[in-house]
Amino acid sequence: MEKRPDINDLKKRLKDDRQGGQNEHDDMLRARLKGEPLPSGHEEGKNSAADGENPGASPGMDSVEDNDALFRGEQFAYDEAEGDPDEIETFTRDGKPISVDTCNQTKQTGDKKGKYEAGPKGRRFKKTSDKGKTKKERKPLKSYFRKPKRIHVYTGLVILALMMFGTLVWYVFSSASSVKEISISGNSLINDEEIAERLQFSEGDKMISINTDRAEENISLLPAIEEVHVERSWWNGVDVNISEYRTFGYVTNDGNYYPVLENARVLRGYPAPPDEAPILYYFEGEEFDALVDSLSKIEPSILDGISEIYYRPSEQSSTRIHMFMNDGQEIVADYRTIDSKMNYYIGMREEIGDSTEGVIDLEIGSSFLPYDSAEAENIKQGIYETPVQAQYIENVSGSLGNVKEVLSGFGDGEE
Repeated sequence: MEKRPDINDLKKRLKDDRQGGQNEHDDMLRARLKGEPLPSGHEEGKNSAADGENPGASPGMDSVEDNDALFRGEQFAYDEAEGDPDEIETFTRDGKPISVDTCNQTKQTGDKKGKYEAGPKGRRFKKTSDKGKTKKERKPLKSYFRKPKRIHVYTGLVILALMMFGTLVWYVFSSASSVKEISISGNSLINDEEIAERLQFSEGDKMISINTDRAEENISLLPAIEEVHVERSWWNGVDVNISEYRTFGYVTNDGNYYPVLENARVLRGYPAPPDEAPILYYFEGEEFDALVDSLSKIEPSILDGISEIYYRPSEQSSTRIHMFMNDGQEIVADYRTIDSKMNYYIGMREEIGDSTEGVIDLEIGSSFLPYDSAEAENIKQGIYETPVQAQYIENVSGSLGNVKEVLSGFGDGEE
């Protein structure tokens, strides 16, 4: 019976064999990384391994005994002084550090995502497949703008209605709804005080209580008012916009001048200095209306240059008028045609010249008569000798005198 080898000798042999194989394997890795030919012993080692020989074992050692020792549960430990077999050695290639795992080179992991592999062309990154990866579904844009629930909409409407109602109640019953400013514009003949009086409301009254229609009706009764608009200016103002009739002349009475409006009405009770319109003398009734209608068709710049207009009827012409201009000229004309002829007055004045004064006859044709001429003297004498009132006015005055005498006779008979 053979003597069993010592267990310590077996451990030492196994350790030497393994250390020798490890060194050979390290030499092979260094040769591959540096691009050098493989060591010759590497091929021999492969061939011997293929033939079933143990290259690192001694000739006197039986492999069966080694396996038998392993099956008995005995373990072989590495010497800690020799180093950890799992230690990673660091090499350099092209001046860059390369980490090489000398023990776990053939270890493969199940998940290769993000791992680098060393190959003949350098390191490569293996792209993992996304087949097993579940993509996160995107929510449609409309899902972020979902319609609010109907109960929330109704609640918001109710709250909004209550807020509006509360604001209205506060405005009506507080001083915020009181009239604080009344603005009157567009009037020149009628003063602001009389217009404000006809509004029938004043500052301090409630905005909702004023009657704008009634105020417009009261103001429109004034003879000078052509158009009026009374409007609320929220939240506490009132605007009164007035349009008055244009003034075409003035009539005098007891030393006062009263405007003659374009609607042929005399604004009695509102005296004003004559400005930008002529003073009218001795016009009554239909002659007055016809003259005002003619004056309304004359350009404002020419009308402003007329100082006075007299009604001078004669036996030959009951429509004759006599006018004095601000530039010193006198004009004899017909009030029915004065509108069409007076619009050419500027051209006439340029032909006459600024230094020459006289009488311009526009009654039948158009002629200029200097003051030192006989024709001008005859015209002026005939104008001043003519009655200053219309014939029908004299007839009316005579009739009224006869009636007065008759009435006075009845009184004397009773006595």
